[in-house]
Amino acid sequence: MRILVSGLVLLAAGAMSLAAQNSEEHMPVTLGFKVGIPVTDMFSAGNTTMFGGSNVLPGSNYASAVPRYEFGVSSEFHLPYHLRFEVDGLFKRGGFGSNDGFSYETTKFNAWEIPGLFKYNIAMGHFRPFIDFGASFRHISTIGQTTWAPGYAFPVMADNSTALHNRNSFGGVAGFGFTFKKGPFELTPEARYTRWANESFQTNGLRTNLDQGDVLLGIAF
Repeated sequence: MRILVSGLVLLAAGAMSLAAQNSEEHMPVTLGFKVGIPVTDMFSAGNTTMFGGSNVLPGSNYASAVPRYEFGVSSEFHLPYHLRFEVDGLFKRGGFGSNDGFSYETTKFNAWEIPGLFKYNIAMGHFRPFIDFGASFRHISTIGQTTWAPGYAFPVMADNSTALHNRNSFGGVAGFGFTFKKGPFELTPEARYTRWANESFQTNGLRTNLDQGDVLLGIAF
């Protein structure tokens, strides 16, 4: 994990150093934001069935749902040799529930991801295809757990979860996409794959999915 963090810091430092050496553009930076849709469940589900809009994890009392959206900000450093270095800050809302036949429990949380990626661009007229790779950091925050149980007139609220295994996670990222201009904006559709090194949540019958897929649209000015 420390190697991944150190690598991400070195990538960022190297990107800014290379950009600073580009005397023609003086380290230009493109700023914008990203919106997207996760295409994988946050939790390992195997063969799932649908229950109330959620995926029931087989062999357990847990159910989870694919986050419906993600969004955040983006900055891109322009480098020589058709290279760019991108740093994003992305927000997701996740959750899961459990039902053991006596009590029902729901857990919701915020997930923040900070990927740092090197991008190699291929100039093709108005379109600029690219591939990218790098590392990502994920932080789980603002956990809210609600439990309905027999004998309680009101639900029991908590700001943590016993299923939380790692609040911070690290992973490797790779993706591809293309960039094109539309009026004053620069649009970047992209598909990304992230492989996490550790699990954010882990308990009997519930495990965080280490494989993550996302479809993103970047909008820069």
